[in-house]
Amino acid sequence: MAAEQARFPLFAGKREGNRFGKRVRIYLSGFGQTGINPLRRSKRRSLSSLASGDPSSPPPPPPPPRLLRTPPTTISMRTLPIVPGFLASIAFLPLHPVAIASTHYPCEDIRHYYSTTNGLHGIELQKQLGSIVSVHDPIPYRKVWDALMILDAADADNPEASSDVIEIYSLRAVAKQLAGRPDGWNREHLWPRSYGLIDAPALSDLHNIRPADVNVNSSRGNKYYGECTDTSTDCLRPANREAALDTETDKQRWAPPLQVRGDIARSLMYMAVCYGFHVPDRNPPLQLSDSPNVQNRTMGLLSELLKWNEIDPPSREEQLRNERICKLYQHNRNPFIDHPEYANLIWKPTIPTISTTFSPSLQAWVNEFHYNNKGEDRNEFVEIIVERSTDASTLKLILYNGADGKMYASLPLEDGQVFTINNSDSGFLIFTTFVRLQNGPADGIALVSGRIDDHYEVIQFLSYGGTLKAKDGPAKGIESIDLQLQETEKSSEDDSLGLAGQSLRELQWRKFVRGATPGKLNIGEQLL
Repeated sequence: MAAEQARFPLFAGKREGNRFGKRVRIYLSGFGQTGINPLRRSKRRSLSSLASGDPSSPPPPPPPPRLLRTPPTTISMRTLPIVPGFLASIAFLPLHPVAIASTHYPCEDIRHYYSTTNGLHGIELQKQLGSIVSVHDPIPYRKVWDALMILDAADADNPEASSDVIEIYSLRAVAKQLAGRPDGWNREHLWPRSYGLIDAPALSDLHNIRPADVNVNSSRGNKYYGECTDTSTDCLRPANREAALDTETDKQRWAPPLQVRGDIARSLMYMAVCYGFHVPDRNPPLQLSDSPNVQNRTMGLLSELLKWNEIDPPSREEQLRNERICKLYQHNRNPFIDHPEYANLIWKPTIPTISTTFSPSLQAWVNEFHYNNKGEDRNEFVEIIVERSTDASTLKLILYNGADGKMYASLPLEDGQVFTINNSDSGFLIFTTFVRLQNGPADGIALVSGRIDDHYEVIQFLSYGGTLKAKDGPAKGIESIDLQLQETEKSSEDDSLGLAGQSLRELQWRKFVRGATPGKLNIGEQLL
């Protein structure tokens, strides 16, 4: 035994039985928690073990958080078979933790991380980014406190040594030790919890959570983001007496400090990408639009967020935060910090034209409609143009509700009590129906052809205020094309959305302000 220990001084073990036929219980020195044990397979922590924690309870008074743990000097190994050559080979393994390579995560290689998005735009880019960033390791909600003390430390270069964090809406430094206290700071979900953050991983996603003053956070509530309008009579500046001076709010909107408006916009864009398609059970898909709606999990205002993303580009602190989430916590990135241009590629595509919203199998299309105005809805209509030689008796107008994706009206064009018919000077017929339309967001209009319910061809499936996927009817399973235009409660009853252009191929959707022309060609529309 003494001779064997002399040959293999790295091992301090108790021999059981003969040299080769039995097992030896071995203890190795130098393997720390941060090292790699080559004799055991690492086990990935199951996401099902993620604990949500109590969102209202403060953390226990924590010691200053550390980025790395101090490794112990020894670790017990399982019982291993002793075979010739095994001890000789393992005796030369480097046992000091410094000599063991650290873990490298895919998100650290930015260029390769987004390599599959080249050439994509619109919903295809959104889906591909979602498939990338949705693969991450969420942390338990109770551990968000400690993570924020590093990610949002007042000293971004030395987060462990910093004793303060920066509050997102006041931009003040506040002591880390005041976490969860009434006179301190709490965890602010930029995308509010009431807008669809039911459970992990969305609930504890660090890209969406920032420290905030308790009182200011309460003032914001679940208001969507946006600046006060010219007609706002109840706009407050600043938004709260403890908020930054350049904040503002009314009954519905909340505008954060100018310095972080881009940061917040990119956080919400990340949430819409990460949880817009690849969502776990119980978590509804998240969307952005200019028609925020709690029931539909639709946050906004999208147009404001796009503007903020452009005027407030990523700062060094925002980039450091993104990098640390990648390396230390979730092991994913916010693509809009690395590539702010992705925002416009997804949400600012070219306004749809007749060619991008129209199936050319039949010479018929939705030409104009009006669905929302100030006060009681009036003058709502849908106008359809049909080439004179086309059999209009095969056509139907199907209306879809974006709240549940189901059709709420089916209107045959051959029904003379529903549609009026007018002639144009270009060889086309204009079918017009005055019908109550849903006010959005993401309600749909489908034009279909066919006589048998199970054999319809969808000529067009348009939507306003976002996209939807039909759950029933002729368009079942089809995703709508968002016109990127919409009416609001401030629109006039004489407004409309319609096509205009100097030829059939040049027709493009636009908004007509006090220019609705039901039963006639639109202003600036020529069918040549």
